[in-house]
Amino acid sequence: MTTPRIQLDEILPEVYDDLRRFASGALVNERDSHSFQTTELVHETYVRLAGISRMQWTDKDHVLRAAIGVMRRVLIDHARAKNTKKRDPEQLKLVAPNRGFNEQVDAPIELDLLSLDEALKKLAEIDPRKAEVVELKYFGGQNNTAVARLLGLSTATVKRDWTFARAWLLKEISA
Repeated sequence: MTTPRIQLDEILPEVYDDLRRFASGALVNERDSHSFQTTELVHETYVRLAGISRMQWTDKDHVLRAAIGVMRRVLIDHARAKNTKKRDPEQLKLVAPNRGFNEQVDAPIELDLLSLDEALKKLAEIDPRKAEVVELKYFGGQNNTAVARLLGLSTATVKRDWTFARAWLLKEISA
């Protein structure tokens, strides 16, 4: 049985509030002087998603997962365009917003956005799932439960992946 395909314009009204929440979560990790507003990031994300002409969307979660990846690329492209080599360490922290009472409070890991992107690419080569967990939590502002739902994993697996990925990224960025 084939999965029904949907058009991005059909699903956008359903996911727009989620996209705004993701963008807001992504911008929490940006410095205060960044030039993006939530709506601007959502619109840029939509334009880029719409530009993927060959994509065949299967469901809401498919669109949301892709959107978080696109938001990451928008923010990275923006940082590169500003020729940002390094930001002040206090400006970006590898800590996802904690939205549930059962989630452990993460200690921040200080880094710059471009270093994180490079390290995340390396992690994706080693373990794509762990890299996607980081992307959903850091760039999408998702909690463990939401990441588990989006990836079809258990919450315990997401917690283990997040713990491993944070430690690996810290070591990679520190090297």
